[in-house]
Amino acid sequence: MAIPINMRSLTCVEYPGRVKNVDKMLETLGGEENVSKAACDSSRRLDLRFRPGDPYCRPVYGDRFPTSSLLLRVTRRRRVKKNRIKEEERVTYNTEVLGIVDTTYRFQAMADFQYLPLHRTPEGRTVQLYDQLLLGGLEGGDFYQKDVPLFVPPATFSRIDTPQNYHYKKDPTHNFKNPMKALSSSNLIGVARARRPHNAIFVNFEELHVPTKPLDGAVVHMDKYNLHGELEELTKLFQERPIWSRNALQVRSGIRLMRLKLLLPLCGYYAVTGPWRSLWVKFGYDPRKDPTAKQYQLLDFRVRQKPEAKGLLVKAKRSTFNYTLPTMTHKPQPQVVMMKDFADSPGAGSSGEGERQDGRSKEDLEKESTYLFRPGMLPAYRQMFYQLCDLHDPRIQALVHENDGKETTCMEKDGWCLPNTKAKLRDIISAEVSKISKMKHKDKKGRGVRSGAGPDAREEEEEEDDDDDDDDDISDSEIDPDQQVAQDSDNEMETEMLEFL
Repeated sequence: MAIPINMRSLTCVEYPGRVKNVDKMLETLGGEENVSKAACDSSRRLDLRFRPGDPYCRPVYGDRFPTSSLLLRVTRRRRVKKNRIKEEERVTYNTEVLGIVDTTYRFQAMADFQYLPLHRTPEGRTVQLYDQLLLGGLEGGDFYQKDVPLFVPPATFSRIDTPQNYHYKKDPTHNFKNPMKALSSSNLIGVARARRPHNAIFVNFEELHVPTKPLDGAVVHMDKYNLHGELEELTKLFQERPIWSRNALQVRSGIRLMRLKLLLPLCGYYAVTGPWRSLWVKFGYDPRKDPTAKQYQLLDFRVRQKPEAKGLLVKAKRSTFNYTLPTMTHKPQPQVVMMKDFADSPGAGSSGEGERQDGRSKEDLEKESTYLFRPGMLPAYRQMFYQLCDLHDPRIQALVHENDGKETTCMEKDGWCLPNTKAKLRDIISAEVSKISKMKHKDKKGRGVRSGAGPDAREEEEEEDDDDDDDDDISDSEIDPDQQVAQDSDNEMETEMLEFL
């Protein structure tokens, strides 16, 4: 017997309850509109509220699962034929395939805590506060003068609704024979392991003297890990330039980050405050006494929040979306976008993606973007720590050297530069970023016109926008090892200081 099949796609919701009234069931799911929105967005969870009229009801969330099931309609027909002697019963079944269920929502998570607006009176009765909390209209003046019971919902509810397996184990650092000995140690927080000191020297701007040699512990670490070859290479860089950032040293030397942490305390001290904060200064060199040291000063640049900066390819290092699912941590990859890339777009005669016209590869440009800035290049992150000598722009260098030979005093804020110089430098870089942003949008529109600007072209453009938004969602396992140098360059002063404590 042939069975008719309907090939339409269906979505199934495994409702966690006995359904007696379909309308009430849909009301708990937010109606057909809410179910349709969840079905159209693959990243959205379906929420179910058992008390749909209660605004304080915490929903239960259903997760989306791909399935390959069939929805069948089975009809049972029963015919009874009565004779004079006996009754004959004949039963037939009709089967029809209504569609293919390719998506199923299952409520496998735990229900969250519920915070009910209840108040207990002095007589011991429990009353609801809905009428006092949810106003149906305008109230008189007496309503705002009387005291109301304090009902403050919790600021946050549970962030994780999936049960986790916690394997109870003994603390390996706990001393069961002498518990007081463990409490008397300096590590009271109980971290996974004690910090490994790298014996770095921190210097504030107010200190009168600068160190001239490293600590003895730093020399012991070098002998322990046999870092003499890397130390010689790093020493040459400090002879070439007395002040460096860690990002620049990592790119220029090619030394791995863990080894660089051990080598830096041997070559210089760490400036905590002042115009050279978060930079490494060669031992014995005091930039406060040398006016030529202004070219090594630090510029803290941040991409300004403007409407035209919304579609930039410069991604934030941290995003609020990363905290939505606490089990996921993502790091954005530095992306180098140059004006030359727009000229090399399809239809403009590209010379290849892996190699640039100046002979440098895309990987080299990505590494350089962590500490260098050139006209036509976007910063690697939305916050960058640049040294003034690494800003390769004639307008910027003209402002930096505007008062050459006229420096009198090194100030903590502006250093050897003129007052308000940093603000002017930020304006130049921000204008360059806005210029590249406009070229990006023009290039995208031009590609849509060349491709016909039809519905397919618009769909492709929307897909490209989605890809840009998904650049933040890159797990650590998907990072290319060749890009590890750029990934480790967080440009975080506080993080770098904690690593050397």
